Amino acid sequence: MATRLLTRRTYATVLHDPPYNLYHLPKPASARRPPPKHRTPSHPKSSTTQSHNATLLLLRRRRLLIGTSFLGIAAFTYLISSSPPHKTESPPNTTTTINPGLPVVIASTETAKLVDSGTSSVPPFPRDMAVEGEEFTLIGLGIRTVSFLGIQVYVVGFYIHVDDLAELQMALVKRVDEGASSVTKIEREGLRERLLDPVLGEEVWEEVLSGEARFRSVFRIVPTRNTDFQHLRDGWVRGIQSRSTKSPSYDDEAFSQAMGEFKAMFGGAFKKSVPKQKTLLLVRDQDGGFSVFYDPSGRNDGGFGGEGEMAVQKLGELKDPRVSKALWLCYLAGAKPASGPARESIVDGMLEMASRPAATLRV
Repeated sequence: MATRLLTRRTYATVLHDPPYNLYHLPKPASARRPPPKHRTPSHPKSSTTQSHNATLLLLRRRRLLIGTSFLGIAAFTYLISSSPPHKTESPPNTTTTINPGLPVVIASTETAKLVDSGTSSVPPFPRDMAVEGEEFTLIGLGIRTVSFLGIQVYVVGFYIHVDDLAELQMALVKRVDEGASSVTKIEREGLRERLLDPVLGEEVWEEVLSGEARFRSVFRIVPTRNTDFQHLRDGWVRGIQSRSTKSPSYDDEAFSQAMGEFKAMFGGAFKKSVPKQKTLLLVRDQDGGFSVFYDPSGRNDGGFGGEGEMAVQKLGELKDPRVSKALWLCYLAGAKPASGPARESIVDGMLEMASRPAATLRV
């Protein structure tokens, strides 16, 4: 009995003691699960530094882009403004700018007295000019510029028929004193402020051009760089439309038809380039009739055109006076005239006329 119990205990020991447990035998080293890797948590300071560096890099790139843009604009401005001076028949040391009042003669030739254009890109303007046998005299001139860079487009001069100077002078003096023949120095300054005022100046010229003074006039335009008729036409059309939309007097079929004729003048066979230093004439007669001439000769001796390919070309004409009136107002009045320097020069010339008796203006 005792021997049997001892045998059972020995069998149980073999089966259940840990050194001999079949279910708890140690696993080989290759089958063991590797310990978890230690992960270093990201430090908040490291993240802030990376963000700061990225911001600095972005700012550097932005500054580089802005600096490159400004350098490009400066280079473009230099290229478009640097052009070789035009050689004319005027003698040296005659590049003084135009003074207030009537245009100052800076040089004389055998055929013409010349007035500085204000830029070396355009030769001097003739003080006196003949158009289809009619004599006109220069009142004022200036340069038209565009954009904040002040890019020069053309020089424009305003001429009045020599026989109509007194007519216009009396219309201006009438604004100050009905019975006066000229204005005093104090009255002259008051008239100047009125003509330069955006609202009052437009009212004055609106009445004068509507028939109060029947005078013949010409705008002489000489480009400072190569352009084309369509480009010039589009600028004038915008100026005319900006005024015609403000007044019901332009709101009819006849004016629309006249504007169509105006646009057609600069198309068709004449839709081509206008080289620098060539001449375009906008002419208005005593009744407001409008005509356009192109002079490819570009002569500045007071003459008109040449022979063959240099002959004057008449682009067209129209009778509706409202078109020329609105176009003239683009240069003579308003808050933003086509050329501020030209408007001021013209006003100074007008005031010089108003300061003299009408009988002396024909000389």
